[in-house]
Formats: sequence, structure tokens, C-alpha cells
Amino acid sequence: MNGDFIKRYWFLTALLCLIPVGLWAPGPGLYVKEQGHIIPVFVGLMLGLSGFSMDTSSLVRQVFNWRAIVAVLTSTFVLAPVAAYGLAHWLRPEGDPHFLSAMMIMAAQAGTLASALALTMMAGGNRELALMVTVLSNSLTVLLTPFILERAVGATVQFNTSAMVLRMFLIVLLPILIGQLLRPKLWDRTQSIRPALKIIPQLIILLFVYAGFASGADTLRRGGELLVRFLVACIALHAILLSAMVVVSGILKLSGPDRTAVIICGSQKTLPNGVYIWIHFFPTNPYGAVPLVLYHLFQLIVDTLLVSKFEKLNGMRKVDKY
Repeated sequence: MNGDFIKRYWFLTALLCLIPVGLWAPGPGLYVKEQGHIIPVFVGLMLGLSGFSMDTSSLVRQVFNWRAIVAVLTSTFVLAPVAAYGLAHWLRPEGDPHFLSAMMIMAAQAGTLASALALTMMAGGNRELALMVTVLSNSLTVLLTPFILERAVGATVQFNTSAMVLRMFLIVLLPILIGQLLRPKLWDRTQSIRPALKIIPQLIILLFVYAGFASGADTLRRGGELLVRFLVACIALHAILLSAMVVVSGILKLSGPDRTAVIICGSQKTLPNGVYIWIHFFPTNPYGAVPLVLYHLFQLIVDTLLVSKFEKLNGMRKVDKY
């Protein structure tokens, strides 16, 4: 009983323990954020492992799973910004010039590359679909995130398109391709280490959470009414997106694994790109990282708690999903 509890909830326990560590011992986390290559390397490692574990034909079939893909992209780039805009106007302190832009920086982001995929896999969902929609949403962010921020707060965000395309290739597409190329030769030889391969993505997510909390430690420690307002807004936004994806995936009559991927991927927001936008395009906003960190933490806690529900939805047995 105790062993089963630890096996099921060790990730959530570690996640909660990292909150005070990130707030009161942020040094290593700040180092990770400041060294620009560390997070991309770990994202590439995780996606490479994902590519290695996925059947090529199953991955290709997701291109035709257009209903699920459209549902996730609509939630990410339409519903999330609209809902966040309304929540920000409702909750922002009177006369505050930064609350709305801080919320919109978070809401305009693509889905997470790491946690959405890892949690979908943990829950027995369609991991190939999760990979497909997260890669698509992160590719579209070059066009859609600047458009959303311009319409919502009048900000001009200009990415170096060629640099972002190269970055997407090196961090996302190349690791997946390498994993797929290695799979036919090495997959059958990895039987004994597959449990370790499953844990690596979860450890990487924990590193990202710690680094994210460390980057917002100063503001979060100050707390106060403003932090409460941001927390309420983030909780409400995540609840709206989760609920919408539950309803839409049900209306579309998607399979259990597809519903799991749609619900998780359609309700998550990436942290690193949001922090980049805050630093480079909103440097005068003193709490631009706060909703990014709060939403990222809350989505991980809630979605981790929902994993057992998704397992039941998918009829997941005690089998090695790798």
C-alpha cells in the first residue's frame, strides 16, 4: 500500500516540496535560467526519448486527427487569451498598468512541450497526439503570440523568425528525428531500462518548475493582495480551459486516450518562452513572471492529481507504456 502510494504520488510530492525550495533557495534555479543552454538541452533530451519510444506509424496517423488538433489550438490561441483578458479586467487593481499585460503574456503562450507530453504519457493518453499538438502550437507561436499581445495590450513583439525556426529544429524536431531513427536498432535492447526512461521526463519537469519558481522568487515572497489576485485569475483560467476541453472532447466523441491528450494539452501554458517575452519586450513590468509561474505550478498540480482519473478513462492497466 505504501509502496503503491509512493509510486503514484512521488511526482506530486516532489513538486510541492520544490515550492519552498525555489522560493527560499533560488540560487541553483536562477543559474539554470541564466545559462541559456541548460533548459533547451533538457527539452531536447525529453523529446528525443519521446521520439525513441513512439511508433512511427502511430505518430504519422496523428496528422489526420484534425478534430483533436483544432480543438487544442483553438483553446490555446483563442479561448485562453479571451478568457484571460476578461479575468484580468475583472481582477486587476484599479489604476494598475501592469496586471493586464502580465496576464496576457501568460495567456498568449503555446502549450508546454515537456509537461503536457509527460503527463499524457503518465495518464495513458495518446502521446503521439500530445507530441503533435505541442509541436504545432509552439511552431505557431511565432505568428500568433505577437498578434494576441498586440490586440490585447497594444504591445509590439517581434521575434527573430529565422532564429526561432532554427531553434525549433534543433531543440524539437532534430531530437525527435534522432529518436525515431534509433528506435528500430535499439528499442528491443532497452527492455531493462524502460522504467528509468519513463522517469527521466518527470525529473526534467521538476527541474523546470524549480527554475521557474526561482525566477519569480522575489515577487512571490512579497505576496500580498496582488499575488492573491493573480492566483485567483490563474486558477479560474485553468478551470475554464479544462472544463472547455472536457466538454468539447466529449461532443467530438473522441476516444479515451485522445480525450486525455486534448484535455491536458489544451489547458497548459509554457513557461520558458513567456519568461523570454517578459524580459525582452516587457522589461518595465515588475511582475510579468508571476502569472507564468503560478499558472505553470497550478496546472502541474491539478493535472497530476487528474492522472488517476485519466487512467480510469483509458482503462489503463499496470503495463509499461514505453
